Amino acid sequence: MDEFKVTLKGREIPLIFTTLELKNIQEEIGKLDDTMALVMGTNPDDAEDTSRFGSVEHLNALAKAVRIMGNAGLEESGEKPDLTERWILRAMRPKDVLGVALACMNTLTDGIASEIEEEEKQETEGRTDIGLQEIEKKEEPGS
Repeated sequence: MDEFKVTLKGREIPLIFTTLELKNIQEEIGKLDDTMALVMGTNPDDAEDTSRFGSVEHLNALAKAVRIMGNAGLEESGEKPDLTERWILRAMRPKDVLGVALACMNTLTDGIASEIEEEEKQETEGRTDIGLQEIEKKEEPGS
């Protein structure tokens, strides 16, 4: 898993996305696919529609995502998990919104990707490809 960070008011904040953060995000923001759209300021039904970017709904979701994943990152780094949405919004300049949103999205997608890869690995382990076995038999000397 890659580590993503945001820097607000000169403070480097590592972002972490584990199952605990997934649970908290779903409780506080919404289903993961809706959350991802909200964090990026896009329409959940049309990713090309960025009319929500910079809206109150977008900025609130982004601040919550940074608070949840940032406090997890701070805690895991041995620092005090003291982020609040108010501090995050005050520390973030409008020109920083896109970069912070992208860092959150990268953190979310990286966490999901590692889970999907592990699931796929578990699903394929133990399976036998009969066709492949037949081809390998034919290629063996003396068959």
